Amino acid sequence: MIAKQLRKNEFTESQIRELKFHRAFTLICDGYDESPQIRNIYTSNRLNQPGEWNAKMVISCRSEYVGSDYRDRFQPGDRNSRADPVLFQEAVITPFSRDQIQEYIAQYVSVHRPLWKADEYEKTLEHIPSLKELVTNPFLMSLSLEVLPRMVDPGQDLSATRVTRVALYDRFIEHWLERGKKRLGEKDMGPLARAAFEGLVDEGFTRSGIDYLKRLSAAIYKEQNGHPIVRFSRYDDKGSWKAEFFSRDDETQHLREACPIVRSGNQHRFIHRSLLEYGMSLAIFDPHIMKEQKEPESTFARRGSVSSLLSCDGGPMDVDVVSVTVQQEHYLNSPLVWGYFTREPSVLQFLEERVQQEPLFKQQLLDYIEHSKTDEKWRKAASNAITILVRSGVQFIGADLQGVRIPRADISNGMFDSAKLQGADLRQVDLRGVWLERANLSNAEMTGIRLGAPPYLECGDKVEKCLYSPDGRSIAVVTSREIQVYSTSTWERMWTWNCGSVVYSPRGDHLAVGYNSDYRVKIWNIMTGDCECILRGHGNKVTDIDYSPQGDRIASANRDTTVKLWDVES
Repeated sequence: MIAKQLRKNEFTESQIRELKFHRAFTLICDGYDESPQIRNIYTSNRLNQPGEWNAKMVISCRSEYVGSDYRDRFQPGDRNSRADPVLFQEAVITPFSRDQIQEYIAQYVSVHRPLWKADEYEKTLEHIPSLKELVTNPFLMSLSLEVLPRMVDPGQDLSATRVTRVALYDRFIEHWLERGKKRLGEKDMGPLARAAFEGLVDEGFTRSGIDYLKRLSAAIYKEQNGHPIVRFSRYDDKGSWKAEFFSRDDETQHLREACPIVRSGNQHRFIHRSLLEYGMSLAIFDPHIMKEQKEPESTFARRGSVSSLLSCDGGPMDVDVVSVTVQQEHYLNSPLVWGYFTREPSVLQFLEERVQQEPLFKQQLLDYIEHSKTDEKWRKAASNAITILVRSGVQFIGADLQGVRIPRADISNGMFDSAKLQGADLRQVDLRGVWLERANLSNAEMTGIRLGAPPYLECGDKVEKCLYSPDGRSIAVVTSREIQVYSTSTWERMWTWNCGSVVYSPRGDHLAVGYNSDYRVKIWNIMTGDCECILRGHGNKVTDIDYSPQGDRIASANRDTTVKLWDVES
């Protein structure tokens, strides 16, 4: 692959040989979770072998997509032994801190001069808890600042206001398309292109743009398994699915230019991966389209009860169902029917928020589950549906789920007490943490189910204290005799140190320990297990210790009535 890339950039064979044997490389695999590769990349190549390329690798990925056993994909050498910290190092992008958020707002207001002032943004973020959490993500932070003046009146009571992730994306896309419409309207264009633009305006430019975004997102998932980069050649791809979105047809070109899509040569992609996932969720359920259509008749006929089929507040499900009216044609074209989305956490997050806002979507998902009882072609839709419903908090207590087909569903931590699951297809279903008291699973197909129990640690002595690292990658257990540090991905013990007062650094890469025996503080590196620094100066036992929020100082308390402040760097 390296030689091929160099030839593409017109390197000669002699130059390539010189580079191979006398130079070192850094290979950057950006967005690795977007590739279908599941093998260990070090056991499937010959990097750093005699006569091969001398290279180090930087790999970026979203950990929620590669799973808890992600080290099996990246760790060099023998994966049955502990990784050499020189060969295998990890870093995580930490959320924005409060100070960083304030600095970002100040710079945003200075550069973009929006409708709001900095203090109006800060007040809104401070008083909307759901928004306060969202903006610790850098992309959602920039997106929020752009659309908040259109969503929230700073004068209203903000304490009861809830801003969801999907609502931010709804407004962002509408705002982006409106700007695109304005930009196109001011652009010089020929009579045919102008006529195409005016036709889109007459039909509703924003709605046409949203429809384009939905269809493109669904096509990328269906044709490319969600791989975000679309390579289009107007000669080689003429007549293919790609031509519908990237041809030079005037109307198509207007919509593409107005949407949040960037182009590099023949490669097209959304400006951010999450916009593709949002578009996919919108292709599954678009609240605007659904409200314009007549509500489908409920598939459930009830006898002697007018309560809802499911209860979201913890009450039981009404299981007195005597007949089913199947209104299937309305749903047949949904992406939920042709693809599994149970391993797409971002898409699922958008959809679970839709369930909480849109009763019609919730009913549609229930219908999928019901249809799967009598027709196998609904099994993917039913698996997706029950995954979304469980994630959104819907309970299936006492539900009549006899014969449902939900293979590969993720119903972990769901409430299924007293549920009737006789004859259900539960193959490869994630059942971890599911409540199944008095549930009937007679004759259910359960090959490959996941029942993983929560891990536990045998520490050998009385446990005095437990601390998770801020990045969640390790846990320190303080026993009556020692400090034990475990990896939270493998639950193997990494290091054991003498007992003392203990605290993680804000980044989670170091552990500070204050000792009673020799009155010292030691700074331990979590990855290497080495003691990097010893702080001397206390005249008595160290009783407590803490890092500053920025991680640049350590405070240690002492039985001699003093607190000492240490500079971490020096």
